[in-house]
Amino acid sequence: MEKKYFVNVKHVDNRLKVFLNGENVWDSGIVHGDPAMNELIEITEQLNQNREHTSELIFEGFNDDVTLNGQHSDDVNPWHFQYRVIERTFDSHGTFIEETDLLEPYDQKHLSKPNIRAMDNTYQIVAAGESFKVINNTLTQQYAI
Repeated sequence: MEKKYFVNVKHVDNRLKVFLNGENVWDSGIVHGDPAMNELIEITEQLNQNREHTSELIFEGFNDDVTLNGQHSDDVNPWHFQYRVIERTFDSHGTFIEETDLLEPYDQKHLSKPNIRAMDNTYQIVAAGESFKVINNTLTQQYAI
């Protein structure tokens, strides 16, 4: 049996950056219009390299001030981030067996002022036998009320 770990990004509206142990593992760039995505970012190697210590997985979502037509605006605008962190199990022949969520899937949409870090979601992950588990989570979000 082999286990592999992935970040699966489903939606980004504005900009999402993913860091693992201080390294940028994925950056959406600036995205508008809330497109559906299916980005699969493997993080198995980075988790295994840090197996003896706590890993820190950070999702930073940004809300910029550029509108769909390329103009700058001070008005509130939307942000949406949807992702999962998953564990996939494969048999000795490499055949996919099952998929489980390592943490609760994140799917939030809000309006906020531009030029801010709209969301910062940090997870501390440790080895648990042959798998990994989340031991702590800190979430901050900024949005217009």
